[in-house]
Amino acid sequence: MNLSTRSPLLCLSTLTACLMLQGAAWAANSVTLNAPLAGDAVYAWNSKFGPYGYTVGGTELGVGLQMAPPYGNDYTVGIIEIPITALQGGDLLGAQLQLNTVGNFGTGYYYGSVAISWLDTGARSLTGDVVADGLGAIVSGGSGGWSVWSSYTPEGAMLKQFDVASAVQADLHAGRSFSTFVLNGSRDTYGSIYAAESGLSLGPRLLADTTAAVPEPGSGLLLLGGVAILASLLHRRRSSTR
Repeated sequence: MNLSTRSPLLCLSTLTACLMLQGAAWAANSVTLNAPLAGDAVYAWNSKFGPYGYTVGGTELGVGLQMAPPYGNDYTVGIIEIPITALQGGDLLGAQLQLNTVGNFGTGYYYGSVAISWLDTGARSLTGDVVADGLGAIVSGGSGGWSVWSSYTPEGAMLKQFDVASAVQADLHAGRSFSTFVLNGSRDTYGSIYAAESGLSLGPRLLADTTAAVPEPGSGLLLLGGVAILASLLHRRRSSTR
């Protein structure tokens, strides 16, 4: 293209757009997102007598389901909120939920299991405080999810990792600021995981990989150079028409 025969202003716009596109690169970003201190709590209720309420501030998140008729069944679940605002605006490549178990899970029944499930919080506006957000009222029907422990495959205390990319992506798509998970158990099953109060390396956390468009280091200099050249052409053209 002969710059001298075309409108310098048009050329300036074209070159600027091209340099901006060439200067943009997709950069991978790995981030660890931890549950805040108020972002995990234990919620318990009885099938006959209703809710017992929340237990907060401990270093463990317990789970249990005790079958003891005629007094009703006692349920205990752990609720976890993890902030995901740092992932907004990029493309989510992957997300892992990490939990550290405390000791061994167990059951007083023939078979027991513990799972972690994603909670669709709908249009609720979450704050990162499980109690203030009132999540206990919507977890009583939850069950299943990703297997944490099973009496068929007993394991000692260890790190547990789960692919939760689809769940986190759903939260991002819905514009939510937190991803919420619930630890639940089957009949007569008990055990716990470390809570946020246990420290960043033990508490519930998300390990996420994202991409975001960032300018390459030299793109700014190239753009300035192109602008200078075209500004000179514009000046020469104006001078020649006087």
